[in-house]
Amino acid sequence: IWAVLMDGSRVGHLGIDQWQVLILRSKSCEMIRAGHSYVLEEDGEVVATTVIGFTGEPVYDSIEGAWLTTSDSRDPRYAVLHRVAVAQGHGGKGLGRNLLQSAEPVARQHGCESLRIETHPGNIPMLNQERCGFSRCGIVHISHAEGASTDRVAFEKLLNAGFSVNSARVPAAYGRFAGH
Repeated sequence: IWAVLMDGSRVGHLGIDQWQVLILRSKSCEMIRAGHSYVLEEDGEVVATTVIGFTGEPVYDSIEGAWLTTSDSRDPRYAVLHRVAVAQGHGGKGLGRNLLQSAEPVARQHGCESLRIETHPGNIPMLNQERCGFSRCGIVHISHAEGASTDRVAFEKLLNAGFSVNSARVPAAYGRFAGH
């Protein structure tokens, strides 16, 4: 998992300051130990990984824009995807999209009404969330940027019907995902 995360952290070719290694290491180890890290494997090799959090994200409570749902970090009914990474040499195979789609049933099993994700505004590959069914909701500001840009483009995807939708904005160890 760590090797894939390090591959994913190499976004220097995009000219952005995302995923500071010190923060990446401490947060990732914490999430792996808590059992929130999920992987895709190909022939027994980990080729993609993400973290799925279910305890809310306080920085998401203040968004320049509006989430699709009314849930906040005090009573999170959303799952948060962090550290989406694909191993070097495996890009362009749709693994990132597969990873995001595979997170949906996991979030549903935890009773989540939506998935939320945010990314650096210069991370062009991750800005294409609309093709995975996510809606661009606005900008959040992270607090752990270590001198880097704090702006992150925020996305949300609805998972279930019958929950509270934000009327101000209606939409126009580690686990393996099943089958991988």
